[in-house]
This record gives sequence, C-alpha cells and structure tokens, in this order.
Amino acid sequence: MAEFLKSLQSKSEPVKRAIMWIGVFLIMAVIFIFWIFTFPSQVSKTEDNEATAKLKTELPSVWQELKTQTGAIQNLWQK
Repeated sequence: MAEFLKSLQSKSEPVKRAIMWIGVFLIMAVIFIFWIFTFPSQVSKTEDNEATAKLKTELPSVWQELKTQTGAIQNLWQK
C-alpha cells in the first residue's frame, strides 16, 4: 500500500483524479449493494387497515392534482 501511494504521488493530476473517482465509485457501490441486501430484513410487514385502504384510494387523485399544479406553475413561468 505504501508503494502504491508513493507511485500515486508521482502521477499527473488527471490520473490522480481518475483514481480518486474510481475509488469513490467502488466504495459507494459496495455500500449500496450491502444496503440493498440488508434492506428487506429491515422493513417490517404492515397490515392493511382502514387508513391504508383509504390512502391507496386517494393517492392517485392526489398525484394527479400535483401534476396539474406543477403544469400550472410551469405555464405561469413561461409567460
């Protein structure tokens, strides 16, 4: 590892940045994969009750209203 760091110091700046971003990406990928594999065990199963059923029926209309409002704001900005 010490030899790698010494050889890295002698590299040009673009090579150092490329190695840095590759290292960041690899570490991030490992953490993300670990999170994905452990996520299902962290989520508890919920029971469907009246509130959940009501939310499931109302959510599409809320989503449609949000789309309408977003479109109205975009139209206002474009004027």
